[in-house]
Amino acid sequence: MTSASSSSGIGNVHVPNLLLVEDSADDVLITQRALSRAHIGNHLTVAGDGQEALDLLYAEAMGGRERFGLVLLDLGLPKIDGREVLKRIYADRRLRHIPVIVLTGSDEDEDMVRSYKSGAVAYLRKPVQVDQLLRAVGDLHGYRLLIARVAD
Repeated sequence: MTSASSSSGIGNVHVPNLLLVEDSADDVLITQRALSRAHIGNHLTVAGDGQEALDLLYAEAMGGRERFGLVLLDLGLPKIDGREVLKRIYADRRLRHIPVIVLTGSDEDEDMVRSYKSGAVAYLRKPVQVDQLLRAVGDLHGYRLLIARVAD
């Protein structure tokens, strides 16, 4: 797991961290590269399974902190499946405001429908392309999310 002790900040502006929930080291690397190519500089925390992700999210919620501004969630996870993680996030009033983008290798239309019904704001099939990621993040303008843009 990659982690920081607090959210990044630019002056008095709160720049939230991103939580990537992914068990494949290759997919973590691909997503990190896509974020880098999109010039998204928010700190990225990686959780390798659904239980670890929920532990991180609940710890922040219990402490009254808002560390994560976006969750990038794989569906096929060990310990607790990504579908269950999504349901738990959406069911918890302390967490449901955090937008969740599902990143998955699944080609099942049912997974996409269930993801949206369970609260996902976007559903992207792997491998994630920079333009898809930018479009999905750009569509979040209604959410309280600030993307830290980094220079080339």
